[in-house]
Amino acid sequence: MLVNNNKVKEIIKFSLYKNIQNKWFIVFNIMTLIGIVLIVNWGNLTSLLKLKDREKVLSIAMVDESNLIYESFANDMSGDSRYVINRIENNDYTADTIPDDFVVIEVQKDEEEAFGVSIISKEGISIDYYNPIKDSLFKIRNTLLAKKYHVSNDSLEILQRDLTVNRIMLSVEADDSNTKEIIKLLSSALTYIITVFIFSKMANEIASEKQSKSTEYVLTTVSAKEYLFAKIFSNIAWLTLQGLFILAYYFIAALVLNVTKSIDMDFSLTASMVSSSISSDIVYYILALIVYNVLNLILLCIIQATLAAKTSSTAEAGNSMSLLLLIMMIAYFSTIYFLSPYEKVSVLLYVISCIPLLSAYFVPGMMVIGQANVIQILISLIVLIVAIPLTFNYCSKIFKNGILDYTKVRRKDKNVKSKEEKRKEFLNKREMKNFGFVIGVAIIIYVGAQTLLSLVGNLTLSTLLGNVLSETEITMILQILLQIVSLGLATIFVSSYTSKKVANNVFDTEENRSINVLGIARHKMSLKGKVKLVLVALFLVFSLQLILSLLLYPLLGLDYDTTDLFHVNASSSLLSKIVLVIALAVTPAIFEELFFRKTMISFSNRYGDTFALLFSALLFGMLHMNLSQGLFAFVMGLLFGAIYLYSGDIKLTMIIHFLNNGFAALELVLPEIGVMSAVATLLIFLTIGFVLLIKMIINKETREKIITIFKIKVNMNSFREKYKYIFADYSFDVSLILIFFMSIITEKVLR
Repeated sequence: MLVNNNKVKEIIKFSLYKNIQNKWFIVFNIMTLIGIVLIVNWGNLTSLLKLKDREKVLSIAMVDESNLIYESFANDMSGDSRYVINRIENNDYTADTIPDDFVVIEVQKDEEEAFGVSIISKEGISIDYYNPIKDSLFKIRNTLLAKKYHVSNDSLEILQRDLTVNRIMLSVEADDSNTKEIIKLLSSALTYIITVFIFSKMANEIASEKQSKSTEYVLTTVSAKEYLFAKIFSNIAWLTLQGLFILAYYFIAALVLNVTKSIDMDFSLTASMVSSSISSDIVYYILALIVYNVLNLILLCIIQATLAAKTSSTAEAGNSMSLLLLIMMIAYFSTIYFLSPYEKVSVLLYVISCIPLLSAYFVPGMMVIGQANVIQILISLIVLIVAIPLTFNYCSKIFKNGILDYTKVRRKDKNVKSKEEKRKEFLNKREMKNFGFVIGVAIIIYVGAQTLLSLVGNLTLSTLLGNVLSETEITMILQILLQIVSLGLATIFVSSYTSKKVANNVFDTEENRSINVLGIARHKMSLKGKVKLVLVALFLVFSLQLILSLLLYPLLGLDYDTTDLFHVNASSSLLSKIVLVIALAVTPAIFEELFFRKTMISFSNRYGDTFALLFSALLFGMLHMNLSQGLFAFVMGLLFGAIYLYSGDIKLTMIIHFLNNGFAALELVLPEIGVMSAVATLLIFLTIGFVLLIKMIINKETREKIITIFKIKVNMNSFREKYKYIFADYSFDVSLILIFFMSIITEKVLR
């Protein structure tokens, strides 16, 4: 037996002694003792400190222009010396002029209620003084209503009583349901708090011992199983001892109360009193709670100690308990939400209640509401008890290897990676995880800023501009602010991680450099060349829009118009038209290009232009969060990205973006003749763009440049080896889930 090992006993004794002698343990317990004594003796203390010989007098001034209740109120309150009642004509008091201990009661005539009152004071009124005033006013009102409707006061009081309802539920035991619900909530919360407490202590203790290397010496004299047992037992013993300390503080507080009490209070804690005031269900519940918590804490300590042993710092050890705490939090809230004395527990919850780690919450909770059964309790206990040695045996070796930083040595074969390959893989993973972190957090900032600002902005702008602007104009102004702030913050965040010069990392390989011939700002273009490029790009953009809207979108059911949401047309005000153009064309052209092209391509270009082009385009499409715009945005992202990579001039993509979105805005705000003129002008430019594109294709040198720009190589082996590690970052995965669900919601709204 492990407990017969003297060295294990010495470790447990030393650990207990060290924890109890810790200065923070002493500070915590002193504060706990003081707190319990104050709570238990609070009524006694307030009674002792109360100045009985100087009772406060409250002055009441009543404004009763119609002479409805002043006389009745003054007569009713005349027997209480704590009140001085006067009548005044007007209430001219303000927060600065109204005295302390002074109340103004304004009486207004009310046909239905007989009268209405406003009670005005500088601060709140003590409940001891407020209740008699309210009771008197209530009684006077009943008298007036009784006279008005020719009924007796007794009959009126009966009519005003709440209906007494006896709830009888045949399939559940709902007796003392309120008490049971409170006990369930408090004990579940206590279980969770104890779990957090023991997790934190275990994680920090293992991490500090690992860093100090003291464990290595200990493990030379005892086995890993013995040491793990000692850590678990010492922590459970320490927690039990802490509970006994708290119980001792309670008895000290009770003794202090009995010695110094000045109020009449019977504080006897006899078994008969306890048994008469607590039902048998609650007693069984408390016993079950203790049993399940002890077993559950042992299992949790094994797992937490193993996780902490695999960490490399105290901070990382603290983070290691996040997963277990998440499971415990889910169990805690599930107990609150799903277990009720008013409803029959489902079969699924009975199955879940037998799972270790969850049973400590569910089984006692079902017991207190009278819905646990013997089979469930037996199964859950057996599974929990069996899980402890199985987990202990499995984790003990992992625990030792983690403490001593051992690694599992694989049998040598031809597939074993060299040190250089392992180093490269490690650097790959670290680089791409960092990339995923930056992108993931940027997306969360973008979505979070939009959500928070829309909540605040709707209320603020409606309040400030509601009398000046229409609802549509306020909505569009808010849309402009959302784009500026959310894209601006995301741009600033990503830019802070963007290196000014290309990093010399494992991705700077010959394969990546083959595409980097396009490198940003390597092609100097004349003004004439830029104009030609813009015209060709516009032809491609509008041609693609035409193909998608006339052929593909109707087949896929994506032929909905997102611009209809703005409710602006040719008959709208000039201000509405201007704001629409800014919201649809100006703001996206500037801030989307700054983020998706300039910032994203500059940040991801270190991994090659192919990756930067594809990734920025994909992100551009995804963040439109609907299929109709997203598909078009992805292709446009490829085109805009290629132009930016070729020219290095973000202003070109801004102009193309503005002209594309601007035409959609003009279609909404121009009258029919204006739209025809805009279409005619657009056709002229598109024709010029088409001619220029044909000339580019015919010219061999230009054709080769175009082919180079759109030469996108996707090496799947390269993706599996390098880019897959983007998904290893938690922030990036969360951002993808966020985009996915927001896209579903947006699609439902648009359809």
